[in-house]
Amino acid sequence: LLDTQAAAWARGDLDAFCSIYADDAVFVSPSGVTKGRAEVLARYKKKYPTPADMGALTLEPLDVRAGTDEVSVAARWTLRYPQKPAATGHTVVVFRRLANGWRIVHDASM
Repeated sequence: LLDTQAAAWARGDLDAFCSIYADDAVFVSPSGVTKGRAEVLARYKKKYPTPADMGALTLEPLDVRAGTDEVSVAARWTLRYPQKPAATGHTVVVFRRLANGWRIVHDASM
């Protein structure tokens, strides 16, 4: 799923990038808490209005903890840009198996 997200990001497709979030997902970042997939998508569209603003995303899993219906992934994210320094940080993403497949229910990105 992280590879699917990275591929959507590379296409500049934030709708597809956020389609993996559950309807009631919670996204936590240094700028605050965002609740719900629609709000997460709106946040991303505001922060990254153009493909140039998005840069090239890589996600490097650092630790994976799997249960029957939940998986948590700690990862390093990096955004590379041609004209400015890269941005990097960490995230912990929790996937839950729902009726419509695996979805992100919590995303804490720092």
